[in-house]
Amino acid sequence: MWSIGIDLGGTKTEAVVLSETGQILARHRVATPTDQGPAAIVQAMADLRDLVVQQALSGLQRAGESVGQPPAKMTIGLATPGSLDPRTGLLRNSNTTCLNGVDLQTLVNEAMGQAVRIENDANCFALAEARAGAGQGFGVVLGLIMGTGCGAGWVRDGRLHTGPNRVAGEWGHISLDDRGPACWCGKQGCVETWLSGSGLRARYQERTGRLREAKDILLDSHDPDALALQERFDWALAQGLSRVVQVLDPDVIVLGGGLSNLPGLAERCQQSLQKTVFGGSCLTPVRVNQLGDSAGVVGAAWLGLGQG
Repeated sequence: MWSIGIDLGGTKTEAVVLSETGQILARHRVATPTDQGPAAIVQAMADLRDLVVQQALSGLQRAGESVGQPPAKMTIGLATPGSLDPRTGLLRNSNTTCLNGVDLQTLVNEAMGQAVRIENDANCFALAEARAGAGQGFGVVLGLIMGTGCGAGWVRDGRLHTGPNRVAGEWGHISLDDRGPACWCGKQGCVETWLSGSGLRARYQERTGRLREAKDILLDSHDPDALALQERFDWALAQGLSRVVQVLDPDVIVLGGGLSNLPGLAERCQQSLQKTVFGGSCLTPVRVNQLGDSAGVVGAAWLGLGQG
């Protein structure tokens, strides 16, 4: 049996085919047609599914294996920003805003001709890193995303924990300052307004009137405005991480997202925890992800197999 994983992003959509042994048989990504609406996005995912299945068959044939048709049964998992509302079943909190309030589950099931398991993309990242990446061998793995936004997934003994509200791990929307910057979620001073790429860019533009990339802001050692934001970044990092650790006390924290590759970020997190966690010390290791941008789509494929 093959498993197909699809990672739906705001700008790109990626799909992968995994064999029964977990080998990647095919992988491809296309632009997400966000400007064309939900129907076009779902159709693009169905077309991408067909494409990677054909690529997998062609690859096996080139390798000399006798392959006629794809397996009769293939599972599909879908990673997406946001989550399905447990009350209505409709998608919410997606940065692909045209999908919010849409019955994505029904649309995807119908387009694929089978049941598809849908899960938050940060959860898929955490699942993949817990099973085959930097979180391997640990019981409770917290996968933290620091990219365009801030999210997280929580895996215990190889299984996702999402909670009855499906908001487990949403550390990006812990408010640190009720007089802080307005967040798109409706609150103020959320972790995401200080620690995400989009938040850092917005704070810098507010201060200077200029646009600048988040990594450049964090690496600048001369610009007074960048240095002020670095100080606020470290404060928010310490406050946000300590809250999460004091509630979950994970065995390991794995960093993902575009900012996770920032030199010294893992060490920065470790130092922040040492200063702020209750008790005066923190033994939780902080690691950078090992699977890179493959984690989300591979985690989605495992979801389809029921391994999450």
